[in-house]
Amino acid sequence: MFRKSLKAAVSVLAAGTALAACGPAKPGAAAVIGNDRITVATLDSAVSRWSKELPKYPEAQQIVEQAQGQQSGQQVPFDPSSPRRSALFQLIEIRAWDQVAREKSIPASQGQVDAFIASQGGSKDLDAYVLAEGLPTSYADDFARTLLIQQTMLQRYGINPNQPADPSKQAQIEQLRSDYTGALRHLDITVNPRLGTFSHKTLNLGPVCPRLSTPDSGTPDGASGGVKCQV
Repeated sequence: MFRKSLKAAVSVLAAGTALAACGPAKPGAAAVIGNDRITVATLDSAVSRWSKELPKYPEAQQIVEQAQGQQSGQQVPFDPSSPRRSALFQLIEIRAWDQVAREKSIPASQGQVDAFIASQGGSKDLDAYVLAEGLPTSYADDFARTLLIQQTMLQRYGINPNQPADPSKQAQIEQLRSDYTGALRHLDITVNPRLGTFSHKTLNLGPVCPRLSTPDSGTPDGASGGVKCQV
């Protein structure tokens, strides 16, 4: 059930939506999001917990294998060669959709999140999907809240979250993308260059470029996923 929830937003937002903004991150930060920051220590702690939990959930690996065999428009996890980048991607997404909810007055209380989790198969299924996406299960509620916000936005624009993207809804899809990218711009997100580069063409979290490495930002993954660096 959670796979359907993920695919709903992916099919709408896959084509070149924003993930980060350019500019140097503060020392010790993996990313800076408005007045908030995701520290390198927070990111590494999340990855450490994820790596310990993942072997206990064979369902998570099955989800990754299924996603890789489908044209979902999204890599699962975000960067298979870099657990840190995958986790950072999701942590930024969580904050981005929270901003969308604030700007668009979308309710997403804990009670509503709990009801959404129950309607999608329960916490066990959710934990497997969170791990497949690159986060430890302690972020399950945050992950579910993001999905709930996405589905609410889709429904607000008359888009069925359980069906493939409808070409007749292109105007609504573009408005949803605009809401999402607008929220990211308002957050003024910057990413540590040792965890990715910013592409002005795709407005996306790009690969790590060695020439952008700096000594104050933790240990680099050294992974670019075979993607050409864009700046």
